[in-house]
This record gives sequence, C-alpha cells and structure tokens, in this order.
Amino acid sequence: MYFGGKVENVEIYQNQERPGFTEPFHKVKFTLQSNGIEPVIVNVWVHPNYPDSEILKVAKTFLHRRLLDLVELANQDIYQPEEVDALWQTVKPH
Repeated sequence: MYFGGKVENVEIYQNQERPGFTEPFHKVKFTLQSNGIEPVIVNVWVHPNYPDSEILKVAKTFLHRRLLDLVELANQDIYQPEEVDALWQTVKPH
C-alpha cells in the first residue's frame, strides 16, 4: 500500500527564540501531506552558525533522520499489506 505524500509549505523563520536556549535559532516549518491523514506540521530547529544558504538543506537532513526514527517505531506490531486487505474483506460494508 502506497498512498503518496509530499513535504510542502516550507517556511523559514530566522533568529527565533527557542525554548530552553539562550541564543536564537532558525526555525524551519514543514507541512507533511499524505493521502488519508490530516497534514502534519513539523518544526525543525537549525543553529544559526550554519550558513543561511544551507538552512533548508540542513533542516531537511534533520527532518529525514527523525522521520526514519518514527518509521522504525511505527513499524512495530503492524499488519502486512495483504493481511490488512484480507481483514478488510471480512469487515467492509456491503
């Protein structure tokens, strides 16, 4: 099962107050879209020492690793696609 998805509405807010830190950070806001679920907003903090021209790429790198971690966690105790399809056949409305 593949439902497609995209990362969009990227916004970069420079020199923002980050809770727990004394110096400002850049905040990069991503909207994650996938068919069948509500959009998810993810904010990624990037240290201001990174060059301005690299903020987005650094933020995407941080986002990528965290999404991989979430995939690994979500992959525990799930159905295989054919199993969920078979289950659906027993419960779908007629």
